[in-house]
Order: sequence, then structure tokens, then C-alpha cells
Amino acid sequence: MRFTFFGLALAVIVEKRQSLPTANIQLQNYTLVGQTLSGNIYIKNLAYDKVVTAIYSDATNTWVAGQSISASYSYSISGSAYEIWTFTGTIGSGGIKQLYLRYDVSGTSYYDNNNSQNYLITSATSSSTSSTTSSTTSSATPTSSSSTLSSSTSPTSTVSSSSTSTTSATSTTSSSTPGTTDVPAELTPCNTWNGLDACVGQQTDYNTTYDQRSWQTPARGSADWSDGFQDYRDLTGYIDLVYNAARTSVTVTVKATSRTGVALTYSFNGGAFGSTPSATVTSSYAGPYAISVRDANGKSLVFDATYFVWDAPAVSRAETNGGQKLAIVELFGWPYADIEKECVFLGKAGYGGVRIWPPSESVTSDWWPQTNELNPWWFLYQPVSYRLNNRQGNLQQLRSMITTCRSLGVRIYADAVVNHMTGGGNDIQNHRGSGTAPTCGWYGPKNGTAGSPFFTATSTYQYNLQTAQRPALEYPAVPYKPTDFHCDRSLNSYTDGFDLNYGWLVGLADLNTEKDNVQERIATYFATLLSVGFSGFRIDAAKHMGPNNIALILAKLKNKMGGALPADFITWLEIIIGGEKDLLACSDNYYNWYSNFNTLMTSAGLSSTEIGYVKIWSSDYPKEYPICGSWILPATRFVIQNDDHDQQNAGSSSRDMGDTGSVLIKDKDVAKHRAFEVNLFTQTGFAANIRNILSSYSFRSNGAAGFPDGYSDCARFKSTGTCVSMPLSVAYDANACGYSVIQSGAWTEGVYTRVHRDLSIVNAMRTWMGLATVTASQAGLASGCT
Repeated sequence: MRFTFFGLALAVIVEKRQSLPTANIQLQNYTLVGQTLSGNIYIKNLAYDKVVTAIYSDATNTWVAGQSISASYSYSISGSAYEIWTFTGTIGSGGIKQLYLRYDVSGTSYYDNNNSQNYLITSATSSSTSSTTSSTTSSATPTSSSSTLSSSTSPTSTVSSSSTSTTSATSTTSSSTPGTTDVPAELTPCNTWNGLDACVGQQTDYNTTYDQRSWQTPARGSADWSDGFQDYRDLTGYIDLVYNAARTSVTVTVKATSRTGVALTYSFNGGAFGSTPSATVTSSYAGPYAISVRDANGKSLVFDATYFVWDAPAVSRAETNGGQKLAIVELFGWPYADIEKECVFLGKAGYGGVRIWPPSESVTSDWWPQTNELNPWWFLYQPVSYRLNNRQGNLQQLRSMITTCRSLGVRIYADAVVNHMTGGGNDIQNHRGSGTAPTCGWYGPKNGTAGSPFFTATSTYQYNLQTAQRPALEYPAVPYKPTDFHCDRSLNSYTDGFDLNYGWLVGLADLNTEKDNVQERIATYFATLLSVGFSGFRIDAAKHMGPNNIALILAKLKNKMGGALPADFITWLEIIIGGEKDLLACSDNYYNWYSNFNTLMTSAGLSSTEIGYVKIWSSDYPKEYPICGSWILPATRFVIQNDDHDQQNAGSSSRDMGDTGSVLIKDKDVAKHRAFEVNLFTQTGFAANIRNILSSYSFRSNGAAGFPDGYSDCARFKSTGTCVSMPLSVAYDANACGYSVIQSGAWTEGVYTRVHRDLSIVNAMRTWMGLATVTASQAGLASGCT
């Protein structure tokens, strides 16, 4: 992966406040004059129809029905998703003691209860006729009422995660959560903590004291908690898998940590909670397997369903040599549901596999475009967790797609992003970019596609309300803590192995893949992918992880899979080679990915057969191969293709194909592109056994390059400002021919190209695979397709 530089901080003009809240509702100020209570409220515009109410107790702190004041819309804050709503009303004869706010929208209720304390109004009584009491909420204590409860309100009950619970104005919180008086004020006037986590000299790791800034997730029941946060304030964990040699049974182990150190109990597949963290599951079991953990204080985590390798249809196609010779279609930007339908054609046509884009939970935002794009495609390369839920579909849709495709003879391959997590400044917190007071270039939080919490330190300026410390790198749903990352270092040299390994690629939080626990967690993620039905994966940005680290990770994967990698397994590593060829391939050194990497894999315990499963993506094809002038590795150890997804960006320098290849959406020349795709299968100079075809979509002239799956359509945009739109275009079309980007003889913007449906390419591929050529109808194409 090589990106054109993008800005992670986006300036937003805010009129009324130095920094906006992250909450859906937050009090700006209130005034009590005599018996008239008035005030202003920040409201995030979630839908057109909404009801906003200020609710108060009487002077004896009794909550009586009817003690409320309705608020009304006043104005929108330009450049943001927020509106100001105003309330004014006369309090009853019983006076007033406390105040909280409620926001009802789209069947959901959100609350601002002043960080679980309510707004205390001590000097106002029913007898006071001339005194004035005012209070403005501190920008150092933003609240986020993102709970999705839609039920009745009670001033004395506790917030629960249940969708049928009663929600409280004075919900209880853990005593370990700092109160507002414990949290220092935010930085002023426009300062951030940028640079405090940067490396010093040749430093690579963070000091262990950095982990003291962990456990930043809001506690269940606090105002800024949401369902996806579960109890990550107090618990983290993941499911480990270790198969027996025959892969007819597996030991599943919950590896969980309690913040407070209390005892943990575990439930496997709906069984009673017990003290044993492991269970053995045999191949007689089919379907999703449920696992959860609970601590002695009642805190809990419910993990996503686990699947097992035996519970996926076997693929038996002799011409694929057990999955070691394949034509793989890369369906760039296709949702899982569309891929599942397309596998009917792919199986008939003779394609052996589909590569999907990263299936892990990733960054998303309908509020904050980046470079004016809503949810650009490269957000998929910013993982939030290893949960299998993102814009392409959820775990159930992924599983359904894999099962269907495998039953049709088509294997599925993932794109695994394990070099890094999200970009610095892309997280659930408030941030400051470049700018001056009063706005300070403020921009708001982003979300995870599965709702998980995640934190970075970049561009932050507010203290975390849980730790009362400045923010730190933390991804609780993995889980990764601050010391699981390399210290913040710019990547300045692509010919220096130290820089390649330890530098942050375009500002992305770089994992410390030298650490055993990080290697272990990545290997478990790989085992999870194979267990859900994937046959292998591409490793994104592999050259930034170091050959020794990946060798050790693959060895750990081997152990988890019963002591041997599956016979149909393949992985291919993104090692883009250009001017770095001596370092990466041709000269003997510690960062060499050819002969040196082979030696490291052997030392780690991989057999020669298993090393053959590990491929290098050959960026020197088709212009410069073999990059070293001779075949240091056999050609069968490489994956080749014509154009790739990274090349499509304007100004991309990921590969130099010259006049020996074609990027379709740049050249817009179907005949030229078709010839190079056909040549991929007819050429005899590069005997690679894995050959990939990119089937992409056309970018728009307005600059929109997000997937046309609907998530980059500006109809979703919830803020104001510039948004270049990529409207929805359905990927699956049973009647489509190849190169369907040409419509009525003209190039069409924002549609899927369906290159893989071209009959000339299909037959070239089939001949290479040793299959007979077919007609359009035999391949499952409409009769008019050529």
C-alpha cells in the first residue's frame, strides 16, 4: 500500500464555541432570572424531526412529572453538524435544584446529565425574584450521549445496556472514573499534544509507563458510553484458536484482562459461566459459536461469533493444484452480498478465487470528509479492530458469501492490514488541525464500522475523562495498548530498513511487530480468517513489518493450525520494489525479502513446502522482471497482475509499467487494457502460478474516488461544507458484459468496470488453467457478450 499524502486534520469553521462537543446533546449555558429558566443547547443534527427537553427537579430534589421545558431550534453552526436549540420557561412553585437534558430523535433518546451528576442549581429558589444564576459548561468536560436506548426516563435509576432499560438523569458510574473536578482543563489557546510521543534519536519502543494511560473507554452508564463500547473500560480480550493436527478439534481460549484485577468467568456457547478460560470444540459442531467473559463486578464482553475450519464447503477443482494455481479476481469495492451472487459466474467461467478488501473493522465517518471525500476507499486500510464487520458487510454476510462461493468452487482471499492501525488523529475524540482561535481547526470524532472504541494521541487537546491524562494509542477491541506500537517516527527513507520498519507509513499508527504478544495477536487474526473460511490472504504493507517479524508470525499461525499450514493455503506479501531493489531483494542483508526471508522462515520452523505457499507480490511485472536480473526465487513464488488498486489514484507512483501495462481507469482504452490482461495469461516469460485481475470502478471527474457502494454518496453527509459525491451504483449485474464501464459507446463515471467478465480474458485464463475455451452462454454471460 502506498498512498498519495492525505491530510488527517480537516479545518471546520465553528461560530459560537472554541471547540464543539462530541456529544449528540450538550448544554451550552443556562440562566435563571427569578422563576424564568432559559438556556442554549448544542444538538447534533441526526434527523429532521426531533424533540429536545430540559427536565428539572424541585428545590427538594424531587422529580415530578411535568417539570420540563421544551426547547426549539434557533440556528445551525456553520461548518459543523451542530445546531443551537433554545429553551425558556417558568419553573413551578416548588423551585429548582437539578437539571438534565433529553434529545429524542428517530426512536432513540440521548441525554446530557453533566457526566452523571446533573446540573446543580444551588442558589435559585422559588422565593428568589431578583437574583440571577448562570453557568456555562466547560469545554474540558464534553459528554457524548451515544447510547441507543429508547425508553422511559427516571431520575434515580441506572443506565443499562439493555434496549428495554430505564435511563437515568443521575446514572451511576465507576468510582474510578474521574469526576469533572479531577480532569485538568484542555490546552489553550490552540495547542495540542503533538510531538510528545515522538521518538528520540534511535528510540523505537515506548516506555512501559505509557501503558498507564490505557483504559480510556467510557464506562457503561456514563453519558458518553455507547453500545459498541461494551465494558472495554474494565475488560479487554480476544479469542485464541489452536487446532489439533488433523483439524478435527480446536481449543478455544479467552485471553482477557481486567483493569481492576478481579476474578473472571467464561461462558462457551451459551453455557453457564465458569472459571476455566478454555473449551474444546470438535468437528461435530457446526454453525456460529458464542463466547463471553464476565468479571466479579458484573462487567462483561460478548465476542463476535467464532467459526471453525471444518464448517465450510470443501473446494475440489483438479486444475487448481489444490489451490496452488489460480486466477484470482480482485473485486475492488464490491459488497459481500454482490460477490456472493457473482460467484455463480466466477465458478462457471473458471476463476479460482476472489480477493476481497480488508474485512476488519475500520474507520468511518458521515460527518468529516477527508480531501472532500466521504469515506474514501483507503479508510478500509485504517483498522479499528480485527472484528469482521465493515462497509463491505457484517460477519454474517461475509460468512454467507464465503460459504456460497466455496460451494461453487471459488476460494476467497482477504486483504490483511496488520502493519498498523488508524491514522493519527482518526479516532473517537475531538481534535485540532491547523487553524487559529476561535476554531483552532477543530474537527470531530470518527467511528468504527462495528462501533468499537479507539484512541490516538495525534492532534488531541482534551484530557481523557477516564484516566485524567492526555490521550494515548489504544484499540481496546483488539486489544492493543500504547506499548504495542512503535514510537511516532516519520518515514523518510525507503532505502533504509530501519526507517521502513519503524517509521509510521503516512502517519498510520505503526504496530510494534517485534513484540511477541503483537505477533501472537496477528497470528490469531490470521487463524480466525482461515477459520471463517478464507483460503489465504494478502499482507498489506508487508515490507514495513520486517522479514523476521513476518516469518515469526507465520510460524505462530502454523502452530495454531495444528502444526502445519493448510495444503490449499497461500499468502502474498505486498513488497513494492523500485529503487530499493538492492535492500529488498538483490543484496544479502537483514532486510532482504528473497533469500534472506527464506532463511528466516526456515529458522522459524516452516517447511520448504510451506515456504512455497508464501508468495511475493511482484511489482516488477510486467516491465522490470526479474528485478535483480536473474531469478533469485523461482517464478512460482510470485503473484503477478496488470493494473492494481493503488495505481488508480492520481499521481500514484506505486509501480512503473511504462508501455508494458495499462491502468484502465486512467487510460480509458478498453482494447489496450484487454490486450494486457489477455497477455497476463498468454505470456510465458513469467511462470507465476497466481495471476490476479483487478475488476474496479471508474472514478469521477469531480475528484470522487470512494467505492460506489453508497457509503461515499454525499446524500449521507451529515455536516456542512464541501463533499464530492460517489453515488450508489450496484456492483452485481447478471446481464453485464466485460468492460461495462463503456455505455452507449462512451466512458461512464462512477460505475463498476467488470473487467473479469470479458470473454477474451476468460478464455485466455481458461487456456492457461488447462480448460477448454467456452462461449458466452457456457461461461454464464449474456449471449451478446464478447
